[in-house]
Amino acid sequence: MPQMTLYAPAIHCEHCIETIHRTVDAVPGARFLNGSWEARSFNVDVDNGGVLDAVATALAAAEYPLGDAAEAAAAVAAAADAPTHPDYRVTRTEVGTDVNYACPCSCDAGFALDRSKAEQAPESCCCGRLILVGPEASSKLRADLEDASRYHEVDVQTVTMPWGQPMEVALATPRGGAEHGSGDTPSLISFLPGGGH
Repeated sequence: MPQMTLYAPAIHCEHCIETIHRTVDAVPGARFLNGSWEARSFNVDVDNGGVLDAVATALAAAEYPLGDAAEAAAAVAAAADAPTHPDYRVTRTEVGTDVNYACPCSCDAGFALDRSKAEQAPESCCCGRLILVGPEASSKLRADLEDASRYHEVDVQTVTMPWGQPMEVALATPRGGAEHGSGDTPSLISFLPGGGH
């Protein structure tokens, strides 16, 4: 059989494409060629229809069932229309508050605000997302990123602290899809007085 394009609407990041690559290549007679997580599609080369059926079964077991182009396009449109703001959970601590969110990489990530500190550095999820909470958090986060071009978005929200004070939360998301455990966090200019790393 010739090269073909397949669609899996459950694809949502580059990590998904890597999983599909490994899954397809593990099927005898199938070869992964390339893929696009943004289009929810990938190209394969298979020896025959039986191999294609085996690929479909393996992908379904890996939680990437095949769909058609219309389903993939609908998944892309739904993702574009989905709200980009995370839902933050604010919890009082002995020194301030924890501001957490469910990161798309599957982590429960967040920021531990310590009210005894005048300035705090942003905290990072394993996927490279950076979060900062405090007065003017978005401008501090944007100004102190050494390579701001590596981030496609800084989401800004105001949340109310347990003591009633509204506080800005800034969340920077890396370009190209952040994946669980990538740890690809660019260096920051220090937020602490005196600078340095």
